Amino acid sequence: MLRRARGDTPGVRPSFDPSHVDTTVEGAEARAALSGDFDMNATFTVEPVLERLLDKPGLERLTVDLSGLSFIDSTGLGVLVRMQTETRQRGLDYALVPGPPDVQRVFDTAGLTGSLPFTDPGHEQPAA
Repeated sequence: MLRRARGDTPGVRPSFDPSHVDTTVEGAEARAALSGDFDMNATFTVEPVLERLLDKPGLERLTVDLSGLSFIDSTGLGVLVRMQTETRQRGLDYALVPGPPDVQRVFDTAGLTGSLPFTDPGHEQPAA
């Protein structure tokens, strides 16, 4: 059980190192920059980090930067969709900085591009 809680699955090499989640909090905005693969193993690291950011006092906005990702699967998508629900329920702004073309293609294929608050990377405001 301890192996699973740490995100290790027997026989499977961890694909997401905790050092691949870089977080910053400036004023009322928290930001998490992800890099590497955002797959099932990574959710055991990423999701708790995002949940802790949501608990920061005075938080008004959560931005998740996907520009450093090389891969995302359905479990990674699920975490990002759940964060949208969580931020909405808490009255917070939520923004996603788009990933590279191969990562964004997964959002397109899943039909999520239009329903998630992707930003223009140069402006960091939710895209219209």
